[in-house]
Amino acid sequence: MYKGFLKNITEPSLEVLRYVILIAMLFYILTPLVWLFITTFHPRGGPYLEIPEKPTLENFLILFGIVKMRVGAAAHPVYMHKWLLNSFIIAITTMIIVVVLSAMAGYALSRLKFRGKSILMASLLIIGFMPTIAKLLPLYKLCIMLGFINNLIGVAIVVASGALPVQIWIMKGFFDHIPRDLEEQAWIFGCSKLSALFRVVMPAAGPGLMVVAFFSFLAGWGNFTVPLILIRTETLFPVSLGIASVFLHHPGEIGLAVEYGPLCALSLIYALPSIILYYLTRRYLMHIKLARIEVGV
Repeated sequence: MYKGFLKNITEPSLEVLRYVILIAMLFYILTPLVWLFITTFHPRGGPYLEIPEKPTLENFLILFGIVKMRVGAAAHPVYMHKWLLNSFIIAITTMIIVVVLSAMAGYALSRLKFRGKSILMASLLIIGFMPTIAKLLPLYKLCIMLGFINNLIGVAIVVASGALPVQIWIMKGFFDHIPRDLEEQAWIFGCSKLSALFRVVMPAAGPGLMVVAFFSFLAGWGNFTVPLILIRTETLFPVSLGIASVFLHHPGEIGLAVEYGPLCALSLIYALPSIILYYLTRRYLMHIKLARIEVGV
């Protein structure tokens, strides 16, 4: 009876506490997003949440240089739409490099047997999870030698090299689940090994290619560290570095006002490709198959 009494007292309070914590977390997460969305359509948006009396699309026009930004702003509109283009160049180039190379490497590791294969697979995984900062000094030296400084393609190659190891594991996992019988039947019907690869195996591995394309695009689209190291010219900044640069006062810019409206419009557009890609690939993300190390190989 005493235990039942205590249970009746404590259970409602714990339930209320759960809801309070949940509401607080929801408020903490949603408030910046609400501010971002509202400020995007505010004619004179600021760092505080303020509902506009007359919502406007002027900030998008400023972003693409159709309407002039007010004098004294810390970010010139001509840079802002270039930042979007630069981000697309880096992200798409990264995606192409990673999809092509991870598909080739994943297929080879899935189908071929050779000495040291398990060591190679383990090494790829270790390299893939190594922080970029840990590889910073040798990476920078190599980029200087290869001419990757102030080079968007160079940035994409560096980002792709960091994303490749894990994506190779994912692609190998998908190829491991494709029966070899499909290839053998294609060979019997006259297909060469290369023809069977592109006509039979790659279409069957389509979900894996979609997953790798999604992750590699995000790796290039949202990367901040590599552009920070390699890009020196403001017109070559991607969006991730460009937005940060607005709040880092360069010599001669101290005291200039930050135009939050165009920056929020830029941030909103910056978020759209990731959301759209997730919506298009969400059903494939549930079918990720990681590779397995073959013991004794």
